[in-house]
Amino acid sequence: MTTQKAKHGPRPPERLHSSRRRWSFGVKVGVFAAATAIGLVGCSATADRSGADNATTTAPAGAPETTALEVATGFVDAYGAFDVERATTYLADDADIAPLIESIGAAGVQGTVEEFRQLISLLEAQGYQQMLDSCEEEAAAVRCTFDFHLIRSDEVGRGPFSGSYFDLTVRDGQIARASKHWGIEEFSPQMWEPFASWVSTTHPEDAPVMYADGNFSAARLSNESIRLWEQLSREYVAVETAN
Repeated sequence: MTTQKAKHGPRPPERLHSSRRRWSFGVKVGVFAAATAIGLVGCSATADRSGADNATTTAPAGAPETTALEVATGFVDAYGAFDVERATTYLADDADIAPLIESIGAAGVQGTVEEFRQLISLLEAQGYQQMLDSCEEEAAAVRCTFDFHLIRSDEVGRGPFSGSYFDLTVRDGQIARASKHWGIEEFSPQMWEPFASWVSTTHPEDAPVMYADGNFSAARLSNESIRLWEQLSREYVAVETAN
């Protein structure tokens, strides 16, 4: 997460049936007439059966297409539940998710699925809680606003913090681009800055692993960083609640 201020804000074929009959010539008229009558009845029954078959095999009306709002809401819900597998089902194969991952301030992001997995793991380790407010279509994107807890702020009696949102571009029922903007006006002085100060003082050797720069303005995206965020955020809560 950077400490820049953000703006407020889920698609049958018809079977054809036909038959051909051969009739013999040279039969008596009476027999021919009777046979003809029987044949007409048989053809009528065949036609009735064919119509019934067609009626039962005709495809029902297609289900309505998933709307952009439903796609956006589904993705954000999965994101907040740390459900990476479900979240990725909403993404197009060439989706640009680098801005979403960069929202934590990570440098050199390529926007890969593996980086996305690490991002979700990092948020879970940081005690992230997401409370979705609403999703609304705005121009070419869907904006979903939410409140959040982070660094276990709920456990120390602070937050939730408002003013954050996702911007999601949906094309052909999939997300083509995703970004996230944090509202940190209240969160930064209440949680981010005090925690960074505590880490740099109490665990100075861990700070460079957890943070991407010496200003402690961005989290580093790595497995070791994730482990330390989990460990030290819990330790921080224990210290804060003991006072």
